[in-house]
Amino acid sequence: MHGKTVILGGGFAGLQACRILARQDGEILLIDPSPVTTMLPALPDLAGGWVPEQIVSRPLRELLPAGVDLLSAAATRLDLDQRQIVANGRPVSYDHLLIAAGSVPDFRGTVFPPGTIHALATLPDALRIRNEFAAYLSATPRPQVLVLGTGYTGLELAMSLHFRARAAGRSCAITLADPAPVLLPSLPNRQRQYVLDFLTSQGADIRLGASLDSFDGRRAVVGGRELESPFVCWAGGSTFAVPELLGHVERLRDGRLVVAPDLSLPGYPGVFAAGDAAAIRSRGQVLRKAVNFAYYGGRHAARNMLRLRHGLPARPFRPVDLGWIVPLHAASIGRLAPGFWIRGRIGVRLHHLMCGLRNYSLRHFAGCLRLALNPNQGA
Repeated sequence: MHGKTVILGGGFAGLQACRILARQDGEILLIDPSPVTTMLPALPDLAGGWVPEQIVSRPLRELLPAGVDLLSAAATRLDLDQRQIVANGRPVSYDHLLIAAGSVPDFRGTVFPPGTIHALATLPDALRIRNEFAAYLSATPRPQVLVLGTGYTGLELAMSLHFRARAAGRSCAITLADPAPVLLPSLPNRQRQYVLDFLTSQGADIRLGASLDSFDGRRAVVGGRELESPFVCWAGGSTFAVPELLGHVERLRDGRLVVAPDLSLPGYPGVFAAGDAAAIRSRGQVLRKAVNFAYYGGRHAARNMLRLRHGLPARPFRPVDLGWIVPLHAASIGRLAPGFWIRGRIGVRLHHLMCGLRNYSLRHFAGCLRLALNPNQGA
């Protein structure tokens, strides 16, 4: 390759792209604010203290192939017209770019008292929740968890903390609140009812069509109900990780960049997007955010970047949906290709096994395999 190639984001998509692009000559720079890469699907487990930190992350420098430089910095501005990124105040120009910066929590204008809200997007987030929830259980006479957002991450986190409290011998009320009128609207009615029945069997108070009315750091009011000293977690949505984006691009409501079938960004030659930063349409629908699509999307985008450098046409991305699983600690809901629904503890085991298959080393895989064989034993 010729010219400078920048990969923005060192997650599943970015790392796979590095491995493809490093096979060619040229200057390659990876920009990521974190010195480690993380198995994101395991973060709710880590937050509840059910998996050890050592098997969910690894330093980025240990994974990068020769010829790839690393800039540990947060990108605050991406100017597509000027072909420039600003990271920690430093301007970085590029000739070719893969946008794989992922997403960050979107608080949607809600202002919380400093230090009182627990979002879950990074390894430090999960460790903070794990440590502060343990202290909260010890110090609070009547502990209760309030999770704002009833998507998959919110439900996973709520159950992880619920069972952590139970393992500590504490009764902890769980409240789940969401402005949406329906829980998990993408699920068929039968599968949705299964999830609802499991949550209510665990004593969860599910408040749909309800928003956070107020929270002063100690007392929260949600949907008209007052909660005293709750442990508040945010799972109410995410947005594109780079705060400022300049350029004429189509975007979804959650900030994802709409890409062409070959994962290129229309109107910007040499620029591609993959992972949670990209809105990829397949069979008339936008693909959900998923590890599998990020992993193969990063590889495909990198191959197309190489093809263009060699004067060859880019090829369309044809994703294969291998299914998904949402672990709820003592239960699960999931769909495996081609349309086979799975429930119960077997899904929890498969969740850990899938985390191992996409992990970073044989040691990481072995740790996930142990969890698959003996789930929910604690870190």
